Amino acid sequence: MPTSELEALVGHLFIVEGRSISAASPGAIATAPPRRAARGRDYDTLFALISLSAEQRQPASFYEQLTSQLSQKYFSTSGSVTAALREAVAAVNDKLLAHNAQLTEPSQVGMACAILRDQELILALTGPSRCFLIRGDRVERLPDDEELGEPLRLLGIDSEPELRLYRREVSDEDFLILADGSLNRLKDAAFRQAVETGEVETALNNLRGVASEFTSAQIIKFVTPLPEDEAAEIPSPQSPAASSPPDPDHEFSEQAPATIPPGVKIPMPMKGMGERGEKQDLPPLRKLGRDTAIGLASVVDGAQVLAEKMLPGEETTNPLEDRFQLSIAMQIGVALAVAVLVALMTAIVYQWRGQTSQYAQLIRQAQSEIEQARAGGNDQAVARPHWEDAIHLLDQASQIRPPSTEIIALRNESLAALDSYDHVTRVNLVILREYQSGSSLRGPIVQGLNLYVIDTTADVLYREDLDESSTTLVNREPQVITQRSNLVSSQVVGGLIDLVWMEEGGVSQRNVLAVLTSNGLLLTYSPSWSATATILPGFEAWRDPRAIAVYNRDLYILDAGANEIWRYQAKDNAYSSLPQRYFTDTIPQLGDAIDMEIDTNGNVYILRSNGQLSKYFFGRESILSFEGIPQPISRASALSLNLSLFDRTFLIADVGGGQLYSTAVTGTFLANYKDSSNTIFYNLSGAFSQNNPPMIYVTASNRLFYFSRP
Repeated sequence: MPTSELEALVGHLFIVEGRSISAASPGAIATAPPRRAARGRDYDTLFALISLSAEQRQPASFYEQLTSQLSQKYFSTSGSVTAALREAVAAVNDKLLAHNAQLTEPSQVGMACAILRDQELILALTGPSRCFLIRGDRVERLPDDEELGEPLRLLGIDSEPELRLYRREVSDEDFLILADGSLNRLKDAAFRQAVETGEVETALNNLRGVASEFTSAQIIKFVTPLPEDEAAEIPSPQSPAASSPPDPDHEFSEQAPATIPPGVKIPMPMKGMGERGEKQDLPPLRKLGRDTAIGLASVVDGAQVLAEKMLPGEETTNPLEDRFQLSIAMQIGVALAVAVLVALMTAIVYQWRGQTSQYAQLIRQAQSEIEQARAGGNDQAVARPHWEDAIHLLDQASQIRPPSTEIIALRNESLAALDSYDHVTRVNLVILREYQSGSSLRGPIVQGLNLYVIDTTADVLYREDLDESSTTLVNREPQVITQRSNLVSSQVVGGLIDLVWMEEGGVSQRNVLAVLTSNGLLLTYSPSWSATATILPGFEAWRDPRAIAVYNRDLYILDAGANEIWRYQAKDNAYSSLPQRYFTDTIPQLGDAIDMEIDTNGNVYILRSNGQLSKYFFGRESILSFEGIPQPISRASALSLNLSLFDRTFLIADVGGGQLYSTAVTGTFLANYKDSSNTIFYNLSGAFSQNNPPMIYVTASNRLFYFSRP
């Protein structure tokens, strides 16, 4: 069996009204695939826990029907793991809806599912159920505390169940706990202490002492399978019926289906079982692994014999053997060296074999997903999940081994299919500058042959100089205009927030770059003038300023913390008056606002992190609806408005989808840009569109790029 495969030791925690029940919760299930499983399900092991709230009661037969429905539907559904999980959860939800239709008080069910395939764990959660993945000293809560703030709907309420999916890698000695919501109150230290000994039974006892009055949980420990000869020596554990009599005092004890007792091992299905006889040829990779293992065994045996002959032992009269006798210190040193060498060689070979097996499995799964996607044809709802899963699997495989030409072709095919659905224009980015590691760039702004960005982490304002083609930087190093703690006009520069080009405003010079700081300064700069700083009156009222814009010489500051836009009226060459409030009648909630732009008519546009673009005119709001956009914006990061007479467009960076949308000011979809590597745009922080020559400059992480606008 490949070393990448794991087995599971399973225990159950079931407490009702403060009393620990010896049997498992009737909503717990842990099962390997049946004899006749659907294609793609042969190597999956299903763990699940179905639970009700503490106030609700149902007989064990209720849970048994749901777990049976879940298991049967999952193992009879072909395709990707996530697609099969969705189908299985939907089937359970449908059964609950039919059940609840006959009740005055509906049963509301939460569920945590886990699928183990080799070392990959796919988790699905609904309602308040939760998973705790314990790997060494690290405890990962799924969903995490932030996601838990928006709990999913319970099953049996709506026709479309809500589901959260996660993928994780697990290793030998890792623990997984599927639980209802009762264990949420426990701290990470409690879970670490519970599994400290590495024993399932001990973990159960530890958790019993800190659990609530109503608790159901499944404790799973992943272990490397024992060799077959060692496994054969371990006696089979007794069944629950043989080890303890049923408890007639509780309905669950009487009616509970056969479950897996604590600490019982669930063997994973072995790939290729029964497919080849001993005399049949193995595939090249497995044959190479077998031959390597045999060669290693020979080396180990020889090293062991050598060590035995060099170590002090019984006297010998054989003169040939006497030649191996060395000093005791030398013998011990050689023996230790041999042991280290053998251990190192063993680790290398087993790691190589595990990676080879895992790589082959990922490629097989990806090919299966692509076949199903092709079979879906032009039906996006059917084909899309398979194309997405194929890309995910191929990307995992590429982390193990550089992809071959064939694998690259498969990935390109998958990307092309998704691109056709989303009307994607792939662009080749050219890097202009990489700044210090950890930099968070905002901007860019291009004016003539000068380009400006700010690093909001180190609070540095940079200037870059472009050549006449606007495609190359002529300065070898970025030019620092100013940074935090510098003195400008006798004022100490604070943290840098945002920048805008000011053709004319309440400052002494025209055509300058304006930068807002956290300590109330407005910095101005141009290549013709040194940097200057003025204090904006009333800045003490700011709470969380995030963006600035200029309209009709007036300065506007988006303050998300104060749910306000502060308007500084330009008077002569100064912003000398206290700011005016933009909103007078209705105050909007701007806590999730991230960027702002103003067009030539005075319309104010505010972009929110969820992708919503709000339009305001004299304080009155109207939601700007996107028309024809292929996929909703999932997590916006920047907004840019081109005010050219020939190209009035928005650029909206969506780091959630790894894309840069271009829309008309009316919201009509124009283009969906994605980088050719499909990685850079997941870190977009800014964009700027230039008309002559037509190109777009973008910032992502700590790097500055451009691409020619198609």
